[in-house]
Amino acid sequence: MEKKIFIISETDQGNSSQETFELISFARELSCGQLPTIILLGSGIEAQAKDLSEKTGCDTVAVMGNHLGLFNTQAYAHAIMDILPPKTPLWVCLPHTSMGYDLAPLLAVSLNAACITAVDGIHSGALSRSIYSGRFIVDIIPQTPTVVVTVLSGAFESFAPEIPLPGSIRMVQASLPALTSKTLGIQEPMHRDSTLKDAEVIVSAGRGVGKKENMDLIKELAALFPKSAVGASRQVCDSGWLEYRHQVGTTGQTVAPKLYIACGISGAIQHVSGMKKAQTIIAINIDPNAAIFHVAHICIVEDLVSFIPILIEEMNNCSS
Repeated sequence: MEKKIFIISETDQGNSSQETFELISFARELSCGQLPTIILLGSGIEAQAKDLSEKTGCDTVAVMGNHLGLFNTQAYAHAIMDILPPKTPLWVCLPHTSMGYDLAPLLAVSLNAACITAVDGIHSGALSRSIYSGRFIVDIIPQTPTVVVTVLSGAFESFAPEIPLPGSIRMVQASLPALTSKTLGIQEPMHRDSTLKDAEVIVSAGRGVGKKENMDLIKELAALFPKSAVGASRQVCDSGWLEYRHQVGTTGQTVAPKLYIACGISGAIQHVSGMKKAQTIIAINIDPNAAIFHVAHICIVEDLVSFIPILIEEMNNCSS
C-alpha cells in the first residue's frame, strides 16, 4: 500500500518557514512527484493556511486552538494524532529544528513508527544522514509501515511551482487535552542570525584569517554581494573575532546558499557538514592539502590577506 505523506508546517513570525517548503521538495522526491498534505497548527491561522494552499498547491489542514498559539510538544502531538488517519501507512515529515526534533519522538511512539532524524538525502529509496559529526554517511531503510522523519534545513531546495493550482483547505478546531506542561513564551536565542539562514552568498572566515583585524577583509568582500552574510568556523568564534551567531557547522547553523566562500577554513568535518549543500563553494587557503578543497568547486591556493584585496578591487572595477 502506498504511504500517504503528511508534513508538519513550522511557523516563523506568522509565516510558514523556509523549512516547510523544503519539506515539500523532500516529500515529492520521496513519492516520485506527488504533493503531500500539510498540517498547520496555531491560533488565527486561516490566512496562513490559504496562503500555503495557493503557493504550493498542497491540500492543507489548519488545526486551530488558542492552546496551539505557542508550541507545546504535548498539545501539538495530540492535535496531530487527531488528524492522521488511523491504521494507515504514513510518512510524517518535520523540519529538523527545535520543534521538529522535540515533537518527532513523541509522534513516533504514539504511531508505533520508526523515527529517523537529520535526514539530508534520498538514495535508491533509502534515507541518508551523516553520523559522527559527518565522518560517515548511512543509508536507512525503515522497516515499519509508518515513519516519522526530520529533515535538515537546507538539504533540499524550497518548493516553488510556477503556477500552482490551490489545494483544498480544511479547518479543524482542536480539542483541549489535559497537559502536564504549559508554554509561557518563546524567546529567540541570542546566537541565531537569520541573515545566515536567508543569505544567498556567505563569506566565511576560518582560523587562517590570522587575526581579528583581518576580519574587515571578510566583511568587505561580503558587502560586495546582495543578500549576503558573514559566517565563521568555531575557532573564529571561540577566539572572539565574531559572535557565535555567525558560526556555521554541527554546533552552529546549517546553511545552503547559492555561493559559499570559505576563507582560511581548513575543512574540518564539523564545519563542512554545515555548508556542504551550498550550490557553489569557493575555498581560499594557503595550504594546498587543506581538506576544504575536497568539497570546494573552485580551489584557490593563496594567502587570503594578499588575494582578497585584489579580488575586491577587480570586482569593484567590473561593477563601475
